[in-house]
Amino acid sequence: MAHQILTTDPEIEILRLNKESAYNFKKRRQEEWKENYLLYRDKIITNRLTQRQSVNIPLMKLFIRTLFKDIDDMPLIYFENLDNDKQAELFKNEYWEYTVRKNKLDLKDLADKKQVLLFGRSFIQIQVVDGEIKFTVVDPEDILIDRYTDPIDIHSARYLIHTNIFVPFSVLEANPMYDQRKIAELKRWFASEKGLIKSQQNEEMRREKQNKMTEMGVPDVSNPILGETYVELSLHFFKHKEKLEEEEEFWLYVEAENSKIIFKDKLSNVIGDTVDDYWKTHLPYSTWTDDIEVQDFWSDGIADMIRTPNKVVNAWFSQLVENRTLRSFGMHYYDSTKFSDSGYSPATFTPQPWGWYPIPGKPTEVIQKVDIPDLSESLDEIMFVINMMEKATGATATQQGVAVQKQITLGEVQLALGEAKERIKGWSKFYVPAWKERAEMFDKMIEAASDRLNPVKIYKQGRNTKNIFSREISPKDWKTKSGYQVKIWSLDEKNTRDTDALTKLNAVMTNIPENPKLKEIYQRKLLEFAGLSPDEINDVLEYENQKNLQINQLVSSGMMGGLPVENTETPQLPANTSNLPAEQIPTENNIPIRQVNPNQNL
Repeated sequence: MAHQILTTDPEIEILRLNKESAYNFKKRRQEEWKENYLLYRDKIITNRLTQRQSVNIPLMKLFIRTLFKDIDDMPLIYFENLDNDKQAELFKNEYWEYTVRKNKLDLKDLADKKQVLLFGRSFIQIQVVDGEIKFTVVDPEDILIDRYTDPIDIHSARYLIHTNIFVPFSVLEANPMYDQRKIAELKRWFASEKGLIKSQQNEEMRREKQNKMTEMGVPDVSNPILGETYVELSLHFFKHKEKLEEEEEFWLYVEAENSKIIFKDKLSNVIGDTVDDYWKTHLPYSTWTDDIEVQDFWSDGIADMIRTPNKVVNAWFSQLVENRTLRSFGMHYYDSTKFSDSGYSPATFTPQPWGWYPIPGKPTEVIQKVDIPDLSESLDEIMFVINMMEKATGATATQQGVAVQKQITLGEVQLALGEAKERIKGWSKFYVPAWKERAEMFDKMIEAASDRLNPVKIYKQGRNTKNIFSREISPKDWKTKSGYQVKIWSLDEKNTRDTDALTKLNAVMTNIPENPKLKEIYQRKLLEFAGLSPDEINDVLEYENQKNLQINQLVSSGMMGGLPVENTETPQLPANTSNLPAEQIPTENNIPIRQVNPNQNL
């Protein structure tokens, strides 16, 4: 990189070699990502041969948005206490809901999925900032990683580098963790001519990066601050050991301007310790892809399938536009030898009604129209390419809301639409495990940094009242000996599972209608399927239990609705009365009572 500070620090050389190796590993994808993004943003780079007109068929955005609308929402996450402490479990899940709202995770989840569609991978960073846990969607272009990383497990990497982090100089000076001696050296360098040039480049790169992240859907990007000097930082998460007797673990190096290490320490010291030493072997980053490649970490995305056909269609459409324009304007050859003697020179005439244009000699012998062939047949070829993309991506015309002009039945349309949606639902197999890992990282971050987390105030509606109550909670309120396990499910999977469970419970209830425990399970499943919260479900079931208890008390006292009840007990029948003598068969109102065979036709 230009304008670097000269240094002989051996650790800097190791970090540079890691960065260079990881960059070369990812460089092949940089241009493809740029083209994907420009096509999505409807930006076209023209050339003199194939793309002469600045026109774009928005196929990239069409297919991405079509697929995007059918992807499932953010999965449901619940932390279950392993010590069966329901009060602590309530507080832990309330803190998770607070974190989801504070981080706008529903919006960041959308940006996360869009990056997978466009680039093939997306990253989320988790950290503690100002006493709260913060989730950040990271641009894949800012991540460099060991080329020998297992694509399925990001924590198997020997190093990960987070680049293009721009921080005001004043923030570096105010952070006591950073080496102020190195920062003073940087400050003197930035005062030099080369430093001023690099400072201006940093500001331009920072603004460009923030504009791109805003377009990607992240809502909380800060505005530029004028007059600030920005320093380019890189976070190096490097797995190594400093002493022979130690085990390898992740270290964090903060590198400024590719020349100065202003901070380094073990990651477990930076974040905090856990019972299982989680942060010694895990990075504070999570990633996922919808197309796992065992041999290549930087896998393809949906946009990679659309890019080349979109460029082909754009080239054809550009040629069609230019062809139509030239045919409309018209071009002509003329015999220059016949005009040389008369001194006549053909001019461009403005078309007008009943216009007359003088030409010396017979027009058919002097001029000839340039033959520009009609390219309208290319529309059929364009449709062929679009249909091919629909089959490749699963974003069919029906999903796009386009009526299909074919003689097929409604059942066939629904079947094709259902199959296309099933392909999109297959995404949950990839991003649900990613969110489970993020929830586990959230749990471990709380365990490691509980002393640095601020208390938060939660609000809950009381039982059997409409009053709202508040309480301040902190990690000590939900900390238990055995900890928590993460339960997660996608909304589509949950709805499908609940529907199947209710169908089976309906069949069971038909055959065992009076079992109180089964009835309670059935009612709870119904209320969950209706979308009620756990507190609302408990309130409804508690009311039902109180109502049944009151009815039983009235029955036991012999009173029902203010009237005496002579006998409310159901006679106990023998197991089988079919073989009993007539005098031993129980009767009611002189009518014999026999057990009915459920398989017998009545």
